[in-house]
Amino acid sequence: MSKRLIIHDLLPDKIEALLSGAAGEYTVFPAQPAIRSCMGCFGCWFDTPGECVIDDRGKEFAAMISGHDEFLVISRIVFGGLSPAVKTVIERSIGNLSPFFRIVNGEMHHIMRYETNPCLRYIFYGQNIGAREKETACKLTAANALNFGAEKFSVSFYPSADEIEAL
Repeated sequence: MSKRLIIHDLLPDKIEALLSGAAGEYTVFPAQPAIRSCMGCFGCWFDTPGECVIDDRGKEFAAMISGHDEFLVISRIVFGGLSPAVKTVIERSIGNLSPFFRIVNGEMHHIMRYETNPCLRYIFYGQNIGAREKETACKLTAANALNFGAEKFSVSFYPSADEIEAL
């Protein structure tokens, strides 16, 4: 049975409606209330390996990533990227990477700290999403899939949060 980790910036009633028919196990991490941004202190690499040193609920998120088969991100699209609140959550997961590097497709990337190969799925919503925004969002999804060690990934777009299909 699939275990999903869902990060989102939706209103509580919208995520509840989407999850009402969802199969399998899932863990939901709302991007609101906002968490503190990564300070770039590298404490999660050296002082407390794999664990963020900022003591807020963002610390819980990083620990949630391993142990899930699917990593689902639902975000309002902002200039082809994630909403600020969702981006902050994603950035706080850097402790899941090690400070060491590897070369993948001619590019330098961090080595994974934990053996995880989740399927990464990004769902973007917003009015009038243009071709360039979609292209940027697809590139972001592919890059994040590589950084999260995801072997499979997908991205989809919806005109509004109300039109997102069942998860």
